[in-house]
Amino acid sequence: MKKSNIFMAVATAVSVMASTAYADVAKDMEKCKVVDPKTGRGLIKAHKGSCGVPAEKTDCAGTNEAGDPNAFIIVPKGQCAKINAGDFSGVTAEIKDSIEGAK
Repeated sequence: MKKSNIFMAVATAVSVMASTAYADVAKDMEKCKVVDPKTGRGLIKAHKGSCGVPAEKTDCAGTNEAGDPNAFIIVPKGQCAKINAGDFSGVTAEIKDSIEGAK
């Protein structure tokens, strides 16, 4: 077998394994919009919004402006409701850093 064919076989196998890992991350995560209920203003800090699961670095991640009510972040399932209720217990520092007023 040629070296190029071996390389392609290995690259394909790695790609398939990575896709499976990303799918596992995605099913344990959720999109979370954090919006001030009084003003409707988005609370995801400028350039901190997500675009997909964390393992996917896409071109649109981090393009949001401050106050954008459509901006979202990806959080572990169940944390979005807590965050929107103002409960940041168990929320990672990285996620808190993405939200205005998070403590």
